[in-house]
Amino acid sequence: MVGEIHHIAVSVRDLEKSIPFYRDGLGLRMTLDMRVGNETMHKRLRTPPGAGGRAVYFQGPTKIGQLELIQWDLPVPEDSRPKRPGDPGVFSICFPVPADEIQDVYDRLVGMGVDCYHPPATSVLDNYGPITMFMCEDPDQIQVEFVSLPTPEQVRAFRAAQRAETASAGTPEQER
Repeated sequence: MVGEIHHIAVSVRDLEKSIPFYRDGLGLRMTLDMRVGNETMHKRLRTPPGAGGRAVYFQGPTKIGQLELIQWDLPVPEDSRPKRPGDPGVFSICFPVPADEIQDVYDRLVGMGVDCYHPPATSVLDNYGPITMFMCEDPDQIQVEFVSLPTPEQVRAFRAAQRAETASAGTPEQER
């Protein structure tokens, strides 16, 4: 069995534009800033000979898992674009946000000039319960989602209420 995710690496076009988004906009803590690239890495990652770059790691408050942003010293293909729903591969990065802070995160990003798709909105997910979320794109147009989730107790209560509702809807009324 493997452990928690250590890090997820995301290639970016301009690290200097991405750092403020993740550090200032999302409030993540920068934990490492380093040059990458050597013959060992070339063999392990299958990068072209001599390829290198700069990597910056970010971490949230739980210190479980990190986001690594890498700007490679390689030409970016002209047709390079972020993934979208339906494309194979990762198309979105999601961050949990406490319900009482999600509006503040949205306001901070909008204040930084980030084009958010919509303000925080609440939806009810089948067999899960209500969530509040909004989405935007980072400087490389990677979709970033922010979501406030119910607690495990709220999910259990929601499911129990759904079961009770289903049971009462399926039971014929008793004759008087």
